[in-house]
Amino acid sequence: MNLSENITGVQHLGIPVVNLKEAVAWYEGNLGFKKFHEKIVMNPYKIEVAFLQLGDLVLELFQPSGSELAEVAERKDGILDHYAIDVPDLEWCVNDAVDKGLKFHASTGSGITHYEHLGKKGVKGANFVGPNQEVVEFCHDDSVDYGSKTGLQGWAHLAVKVKSLKDSMAFYEKLGFHKTGGGYLDTPEGRIEIAFVYQKGFTLELIQMVGAGLEELKTRGAGHIDHIALDVCDIEEAFYEAKKIGLQSLDYLVKELPFFQFGVKFFTVVGPDGEKVEFNQKKCLTFSRI
Repeated sequence: MNLSENITGVQHLGIPVVNLKEAVAWYEGNLGFKKFHEKIVMNPYKIEVAFLQLGDLVLELFQPSGSELAEVAERKDGILDHYAIDVPDLEWCVNDAVDKGLKFHASTGSGITHYEHLGKKGVKGANFVGPNQEVVEFCHDDSVDYGSKTGLQGWAHLAVKVKSLKDSMAFYEKLGFHKTGGGYLDTPEGRIEIAFVYQKGFTLELIQMVGAGLEELKTRGAGHIDHIALDVCDIEEAFYEAKKIGLQSLDYLVKELPFFQFGVKFFTVVGPDGEKVEFNQKKCLTFSRI
């Protein structure tokens, strides 16, 4: 089974936090996420983890300890730039967020911004600052018929800032993503080209930077958003195939953690700009015949 066939969808978005209790309260109280799993693990040092869900969007909030906690507190914006929540009634949800005390991120400091050259009919969005400086976008696609839906729905996309659309497209095509749309943003330093790529219910927004933004991008690494995790049906086969096609793995072998009922197996690779992509399989109870 090749790697793209092994992937069954997106599992979670990993966000490191300084104070897990406060971060969980922020997401539950302001955005309506619900915590469904919490665990303290040693990996090898103490990590407190909580999984929260909003629609089809799952966040893994994790609080490390010791020097790793200090490193998290010092993080800046990363290659994984922001994540977007799909919103039918954008103006109402933005006003509600502001009433709750949420702050706009500098990228949309004046509030709702219209990106007329994105997608088929344009996209509107407003970016907010999360509890650990992660950027959370409320996103409305003008080409979508939302019907009677209201409120924050779940995944819209995950934005990755890249040096080369060509290199990034080639990498994500190995994972089974295919281009579904795109657009551009004109800036004083040149045109920022954007591509949307899709794989089994999950969309990435690849943003090719220019000028000072490109130079700043070269200094980025793991940021406020740490990793994206993709579900696979056979983790050992995925690990073999990832090595076979030349993906750069951060792990020498498949790892395990005691999350959920029976645990998970996972490994992590890095993309062309250093972004971390995790492959994850939830373990299940197996029966043997006598």
